[in-house]
Amino acid sequence: ESKFMHSRWDRVTRTLEALEQCNDNDPAPPPPPPDPEVSITAAGDITEGGDAVFTITADPAPSTALTVTVAVAQSGDYGATTGSRQVTVPTSGAVTLTVATTNDSTDEPDGSITATIGDDSGYTISAAAGTATVAVADDDAAPPPPPPPDPEISVAAGADIGEGGTAVFTITADPAPAAPLTVDVAVAQSGDYGATPATRTVTVPTSGTATLIVATTNDSTDEPDGSITATISTGTGYTISAAAGTATVAVADDDVPEVSITAGGDITEGGDAVFTITADPAPSTALTVTVAVAQSGDYGATTGSRQVTVPTSGAVTLTVATTNDSTDEPDGSITATIGDDSGYTISAAAGTATIAIADDDNPPPPSSSKPSISVDDATAGEGDGAVEFTVKLSAASSSAVAVYYFTNQGTAMPYADYRPEWGQVTFAAGDTSKTVQVSLIDDRTPGEGDETFVLKLVLSDTAHATLADDQAQGTITDND
Repeated sequence: ESKFMHSRWDRVTRTLEALEQCNDNDPAPPPPPPDPEVSITAAGDITEGGDAVFTITADPAPSTALTVTVAVAQSGDYGATTGSRQVTVPTSGAVTLTVATTNDSTDEPDGSITATIGDDSGYTISAAAGTATVAVADDDAAPPPPPPPDPEISVAAGADIGEGGTAVFTITADPAPAAPLTVDVAVAQSGDYGATPATRTVTVPTSGTATLIVATTNDSTDEPDGSITATISTGTGYTISAAAGTATVAVADDDVPEVSITAGGDITEGGDAVFTITADPAPSTALTVTVAVAQSGDYGATTGSRQVTVPTSGAVTLTVATTNDSTDEPDGSITATIGDDSGYTISAAAGTATIAIADDDNPPPPSSSKPSISVDDATAGEGDGAVEFTVKLSAASSSAVAVYYFTNQGTAMPYADYRPEWGQVTFAAGDTSKTVQVSLIDDRTPGEGDETFVLKLVLSDTAHATLADDQAQGTITDND
């Protein structure tokens, strides 16, 4: 069997060798034709809804139908079927590729359909025409522009005013309206300044700003300061500024009360001095007024500055008590004066008032004997400037007592050692001691020793006193 198989393979081998020898003697077959170059061109541009048409050409034309890969893409959204697809080029060498688009109602940018030859076997791709594009025009009208946003309305306050003035507000629309815009504004007041609280209509022109004026009235009532407030109300065609939807103008009251004071009836010591303090116009709230109390004489009144509160009725009573003593004294008075302070003015004609006080004590009975007058000796150094004599009344008198005095020289010489003096000493009722001073001259003369002069008294009022000692010696001690 082995020999049989071997002889079979030998015969096959020899046959193949004979055939090969025969083929080596035949001419070489022609080379295969080159692969066609495939290109693509675009037909005319289209409007959305039309067909984008491309022509695919194989050069040279293939001997048999040629399958070509084409990638389709679009710019925009025109309903084209995109992606890779197979196109068969017949032996004529050209074929048409049609890509449909859809017609929608959306306004959009113009777009395009692009076809690109993809790499595959059996052909090459044209370097110059391997891709082609058909423009697609949108045929939808652009939608109308959206309406402009509603303006935002704000309000700003002008300067603060005094009552009777005009509160001014500026109303602004941002952006400025295309046509005049009606805005509702609520006006309110704090206090009573004649502004009518109400909603007012303000027309903002196309310039974007309008002025709102609110008048106030000037009355004669004292009242707290107030204000006028303008607030933008909700309306049609605008929005309200969150930060500046309301504004306020302060209104200052210019009615300051004038304060006056009047006195009640005159009194006797121990009675109450009563004054009436009036504020005109009456204050809107309690008003604090400063009052200074003074007395003439010594009637136990509490003097000094005090605070008095005038209520909204406009008047208040000030009572100043006096004490009843047993001392016979001159009649006196209590005076109350309005002091300067804030919140009021002082009446020029009635800023002070006085109540007379009558003393009710009898004078002491007359003394059975007259008091006597005497004068004490006095000594001073010549460098002390003066020597002082004490003139005495032995008992107080119910009437004034007068005594005359003058100097007489002794060993001391007038104008050299002292200056001559003369005059009158008067003891008022109740007084018992007076002093008389005589000026000294420091002559700086050494070795002169102490010197003396005399002060003499002369009584002319003998009805009320006697003269017990009519002279005193003044001694000047030497300091040289």
